[in-house]
Amino acid sequence: MASLGLTFVTALILLVIIMFHAGILIDFIRPSVLQVQLLGIQLLLFGVVVLLAFDASSMFGFTIGLIGLFTGLFGSFRESNTDKSRDQ
Repeated sequence: MASLGLTFVTALILLVIIMFHAGILIDFIRPSVLQVQLLGIQLLLFGVVVLLAFDASSMFGFTIGLIGLFTGLFGSFRESNTDKSRDQ
């Protein structure tokens, strides 16, 4: 039963992160670089907690942690919003 719940949580996180990145790419939302990095760190830590808490379902924790790692890296290599606002 925990596997079903973790499947739903992982799918929900994946859906929200895809929507988050799509919103950034179409310039619908403009979070700062730090906010994107903090979201990535929170997802990474949540993935570690899931990985340590559920031995049989370690793939879910690894997947959530990997999503958090990619989100944090995306935030690190993104140009800041202050540069865009100075040009306009």
